[in-house]
Amino acid sequence: MKKVIIGLCIVVTGFILFIAQDEFEGNDTANGIEKMFSGQIFDVAQEKFTVHSMGFSPEENVLTVRIGKTQYKEYKEQTEEYFRDILDSLDMESYELEVVPVDLTLK
Repeated sequence: MKKVIIGLCIVVTGFILFIAQDEFEGNDTANGIEKMFSGQIFDVAQEKFTVHSMGFSPEENVLTVRIGKTQYKEYKEQTEEYFRDILDSLDMESYELEVVPVDLTLK
């Protein structure tokens, strides 16, 4: 009987550690997203590459960055490189990156 109880304790402990590990990984992503929107990351991108907005889709692991249509060709590659470096430094390598043009003219 003691062997069964010890075995169950080991299995339950392993299960709890497995669940806790998933929670800690989720916190890393949440912290990365928080860092992306706080601080100067967006401000620098706005100044350098005329970025107008950015947004996350945590469910799909996608960061979308919008640049003015007229500046899109000029700054697309630089913007991708800038945000990819930041995603990698925040341990968010699994995120896809979309840089899309947006038409800002008033109709």
